Amino acid sequence: MLSASKKLDLTATENSFSIGFTVAEYQNPATVYLEYMLENYDPTWQKADDKKTASYYNLQPGTYLFQVRGTNSRGLWNKEGQQMSIIIHPPWWDTNWARLLFISLISGIIYGLYRFQLSRKLALQETKRLRELDETKTRLYTNITHEFRTPLTAILGMNNRLVSFFKNKNNPREQEALDSIQRNSHRLLGLINQILDLSKIESNAMSLKMEQGDIIIYINYLFQSFHSLAETKQIRIHISQEIESCIMDFDQEKIQIIISNLLSNAIKFTPAGGLINLHITQTKDNNLSLKINDSGSGISKTDLPFIFDRFYQIDSSSTRQGEGTGIGLALTKELVELMSGTISVYSSLGKGTTFTVLLPITQKAALIEKKKESESMTIAGKFLSTKPATLSSATKVNEQLKDRLLIIEDNTDVTLYLKDCLEESYQLYFAQNGQEGIDKAIELIPDIIISDVMMPEKDGFEVTQTLKNDERTSHIPIILLTEKADVASKIIGLERGADAYLVKPFQPKELQIRLEKMITLRRKLQAHYSSGKVFAFPKKQETTAPALILKNIQTENAFLLKINKILDKHLSEDHLDVAFLCQKLHMSQSQLYRKIKALTNKSIVAYLRTYRLHKAKVLLQNSNKSISDIAYEVGFLDPFYFSRLFSEEFGHPPSDVRK
Repeated sequence: MLSASKKLDLTATENSFSIGFTVAEYQNPATVYLEYMLENYDPTWQKADDKKTASYYNLQPGTYLFQVRGTNSRGLWNKEGQQMSIIIHPPWWDTNWARLLFISLISGIIYGLYRFQLSRKLALQETKRLRELDETKTRLYTNITHEFRTPLTAILGMNNRLVSFFKNKNNPREQEALDSIQRNSHRLLGLINQILDLSKIESNAMSLKMEQGDIIIYINYLFQSFHSLAETKQIRIHISQEIESCIMDFDQEKIQIIISNLLSNAIKFTPAGGLINLHITQTKDNNLSLKINDSGSGISKTDLPFIFDRFYQIDSSSTRQGEGTGIGLALTKELVELMSGTISVYSSLGKGTTFTVLLPITQKAALIEKKKESESMTIAGKFLSTKPATLSSATKVNEQLKDRLLIIEDNTDVTLYLKDCLEESYQLYFAQNGQEGIDKAIELIPDIIISDVMMPEKDGFEVTQTLKNDERTSHIPIILLTEKADVASKIIGLERGADAYLVKPFQPKELQIRLEKMITLRRKLQAHYSSGKVFAFPKKQETTAPALILKNIQTENAFLLKINKILDKHLSEDHLDVAFLCQKLHMSQSQLYRKIKALTNKSIVAYLRTYRLHKAKVLLQNSNKSISDIAYEVGFLDPFYFSRLFSEEFGHPPSDVRK
């Protein structure tokens, strides 16, 4: 009989084996015949050989049943033989979990390739869309700027005629206005030319007019043209050169644009007291090196890779240091590369920026004629050396009675325009950025403020919020001027506390009416507080006040109530005077005077005296003390003087109150 295990587990590498079997000892082996069969492999029963073994080779993974049967002593086959289950396990890569892994892996690869192709296709489409958008934008700017040139030409032409007409009239005001027109027209024309130049470069229509000459002399001439602009901003500019002369081919117009853009940017972002240096040298590989270094605000690492992109602005916030379009550096880079040069930039945030321009030194073009060289320098100087406008806050003696108006505006020409519109009606003061405006407002306590929104350091919204939350300046009406005409910007300004919002460009008459309305509003506020209600210690909103000033009363009631509490506590003390009150309120005498005057149209002394009289009236109505005692209690040392002032204030003597 078969003697073996009932089950056999084999690995995929154990698929070749032999099985031995034998006949039980109590039987006569000579009379027994054996057969075997491996189900799922042997088609029929196999006769056993003399060795009584069955051998199998390279079986496929699966489940098999090995059977052995034999004959009995009578030669009959046993119906039930011996059986053994054999399992050959598949290799790991042929298992279900391996198939699932392979399917997942292949699916992932296919999906990844699909996503890669899709993202690549989308990226190409986006690049194409951005290119088309950039082309559309450039085309739009080009078309618009072409249209701008015609009216600008007419403006500059007529302005030149007016300049000639007023030249001998000795009228500084008209001359200043004409200078402003010329200055801003040239600036606008320069921007138009830069946009057109970008368009020409893009369409490969920009050509070079290379001429051979001494570029060092030309650069020095251009550099000197920026001295006046730097001086107005209290910036030192210096040129250092390792070579005295360099005869080479260059395009005068392109060099002028490159130097102008780089120096203008350096001056724009360098604070007062800073330094700008232009270093000129010749490199070993025969290039002219121009390095413009400034001690300005610097450029962050995130912005640095994009500064030469068109229309990209490092600071697009409302507190940016200077105006700009984002095309100057883009054009500079294009022009440098057009002349086969390179431009690079290194910057450290808060320490400064260095632009390096390398231009190849060649001597192939024709020499510049001396006469032509002189003419070109004259034209370049005329274009660059437009004298910046200057402001003065000088106050004339006959202006002392006018209302004080503080103008917070970083654009000098706009400030000059406002000055021209308003100087006859107001005593003017000026600030060129938001922080300076806040400081001057707290120092001067003006009657009204006009503020731009987009300014360096602090914008108009921050100025408004700061001043409206300061009890020294909370009463001052503020008009915001801005280029932003959208409703959202207006809402922000009004939420911060602005009393009016005016969009540039504005009509002078509209501005004057706005200011007059603000002054009228202040007069109503003064009338409200001059009525004597303030001395009744109001704790709630005065509903009888004019509707236009309800917003102001809530803040100013708290301020006056604060003063009244101090006065009430120290009323009978000898040291209660203006200096003591200023100390308690942490305000200077001029600040407190301007604040009290704006609210009540009274001086501090007059307000203190009026408060004493109203306090005395309350005591006369609610106590049995004598008039002399009450006079002493509220701070009057002379009862007769007290009675005279009381009669002037209320129209009757103190004794009538008792009656």
